[in-house]
Amino acid sequence: MVIVKEGKNVQAKTDLQYEGKDMVYLDIDRIINEGLSGGSVHSRHDTTNIEEARNLTEEEPPSNINE
Repeated sequence: MVIVKEGKNVQAKTDLQYEGKDMVYLDIDRIINEGLSGGSVHSRHDTTNIEEARNLTEEEPPSNINE
């Protein structure tokens, strides 16, 4: 993508695939528990604002830095 600004061609940055979320760990369980959708789960017309069940990935417990 090229943006023209004040008579100059400026190269715009391209969007990141997955918005960079593939390079970091997202604590999905915590996001849901702390109220991703205002803290309420409700159904509207056979759909929910947050799915009531989600498969969570198994993770290693935190390591002790001072070991």
